[in-house]
Amino acid sequence: MNVDEIIQKFKEKGYEAWVKEKEAGVKIKAKKVSVWVSVDRKKIREAIELMINISEDFPHFSIISASDLGNDVELNYHFTVDYGKNLEEKIVSFKVIIPKKDLRIKSITPLIPSAIFSEREIKEMMGVEIEEIPDGRHMFLTKDFPDGVYPWRRDETSPKETNKLYEEWR
Repeated sequence: MNVDEIIQKFKEKGYEAWVKEKEAGVKIKAKKVSVWVSVDRKKIREAIELMINISEDFPHFSIISASDLGNDVELNYHFTVDYGKNLEEKIVSFKVIIPKKDLRIKSITPLIPSAIFSEREIKEMMGVEIEEIPDGRHMFLTKDFPDGVYPWRRDETSPKETNKLYEEWR
């Protein structure tokens, strides 16, 4: 399935989708294509299920990345379709914006079991409540790490020393 067909399938289901392209490679230059899909948090499983259904092979899950946007947290779910096919791989990323006043989203582990590690990390480092997560234990922070402090946040919930460094860099 080519990029235009992927975009079309998501647009047909009412999602906002767009393409980003960049050149990559040192010796052999290749155009890397990324498909971005904006998804309401209530529809994250539905969007991933659509991607699974339209893909020839099962999509390769990479990671969930997170950014503190001030009043919101942005989660990006990164996948690769046509994984392992030389110069045919396409990145598909789902962008979800969640307001900090209600930081909740359903786990995608019923569809992608390996996502549990990224979900646990996002929960621990950003304070996002992952609903229906099969294992919500800490992964990186110690047991005595203070509750309500999230290392990746840039607001009052971040560790104070980290927040000072960010303000200096900004």
